[in-house]
Amino acid sequence: MKRISPKAIKLWRIREYINVGVWLLIAAAIGIAQIFLDFIPWWIFLIPLAVAIYIIIVHAWIIPKLRYKYFRYKVLEDEIRIHSGIWFKSEVAVPLYRVQNIDTTVGPIMKKMNLKGISLQTSAEKLYIPELETDKADQLRHDIRELINKNINIKQNEGTL
Repeated sequence: MKRISPKAIKLWRIREYINVGVWLLIAAAIGIAQIFLDFIPWWIFLIPLAVAIYIIIVHAWIIPKLRYKYFRYKVLEDEIRIHSGIWFKSEVAVPLYRVQNIDTTVGPIMKKMNLKGISLQTSAEKLYIPELETDKADQLRHDIRELINKNINIKQNEGTL
């Protein structure tokens, strides 16, 4: 089983820090409003502040390491397997002949860190392999397409015999 890029931990932390920034802005806005409006209790701004602290401790420091540790994927000749989950583990195996669409995902932070994600769409579900190095993601996408085409040709040849 293969791992995603170790840069994923840093990327996930950056995303959570942006989230924390929003919560801190909310806390500041409530604090300023409390100064000018007498009907807002003084402790209300503590709620978004507590949420921000929770996000820093749990979502920015603990969860990214665990997500990285427990996420694995493997592309076989006839299927793709993805193992994921921290507390609730899941293993998904999708036959390649069911894959209808392969997309790559790149956000501004991912682009800066040279990362891409791969989305695999079937008729029933969507699989996502997050945060791969750009060249590995492109190669994996190419390899999956080649395997799908190979499997289609084999099925067509079996049908004609």
